[in-house]
Amino acid sequence: MPDVYTPEWYEAVKSAINDRVATLASVPVDEFTIAVEIVGDGRTPYVAEGDVRRFLIRLEGGTCAWYRELDADDPSVKLDYRFTGPGSDFDAIAAGLADPIDAALSGTIRVKGDMRFLMRQAEMVQVLLEAYSQGVETTWPKGRPPYDGVS
Repeated sequence: MPDVYTPEWYEAVKSAINDRVATLASVPVDEFTIAVEIVGDGRTPYVAEGDVRRFLIRLEGGTCAWYRELDADDPSVKLDYRFTGPGSDFDAIAAGLADPIDAALSGTIRVKGDMRFLMRQAEMVQVLLEAYSQGVETTWPKGRPPYDGVS
């Protein structure tokens, strides 16, 4: 079981995505890059308050080509989607305690990009979300959410 937000964890999530994609009847042939920005909110022990932890996911023909963390925002990377939100909320999603769709619909997690494409690719989006929230048995070395009894 990999520790959350480590290179091993990112690789395990990538594998979970690809294992599940292999079972889908159809996948988008497009290539797109997704950035996730986890903002330290003073509750999560995995991102210092005010800091941002960033990672990129690259999908090519439905397959996850790479899933990696960045040290800083890289303006040279063309993004198709950006998901930004509080660290404790991303932690709760990764721990399977919060629904990522609810987080996006409520505005807790902000989404930038072509929402029409995401809606047309609902099955693929579900695969990505499930890989993040349920696809990997994760260890939490600094504590597991919910923090202070709130997820």
